[in-house]
Amino acid sequence: MHSLTKTFLYYVLIASVALTINVKSVLAAEDSGSIVFNQMRRCLKLPADAPSAYSFLIVALIKNGSADFLSINFRTPPSEWEKTAAPLIVYAITECEPYSSVSGEMEFAVTRELVEAGSKN
Repeated sequence: MHSLTKTFLYYVLIASVALTINVKSVLAAEDSGSIVFNQMRRCLKLPADAPSAYSFLIVALIKNGSADFLSINFRTPPSEWEKTAAPLIVYAITECEPYSSVSGEMEFAVTRELVEAGSKN
């Protein structure tokens, strides 16, 4: 019985270490995503008459400081405004290169709250 408890604790330790590593890599990806978002926001020109709420999930692959691949995902069917705004977001991401301090796959959201918070700074 004692070795079974030891084995169980060993697996709990391995699981908690794995979880800690995963959380750190997710946080690192979020930090990198916010670096890309903050840099991209300087070049972002969204169309007028934005809806009260919008949310774009951006997936960007950054290689050698450039956006190598971009994907924009909508959480709900996009409005006409969102269809117009999406290519402008892609343009802003590629226009604000280079992203010299980050590389790899980044995920971040572009929401009205984040864009407005950035424009106040």
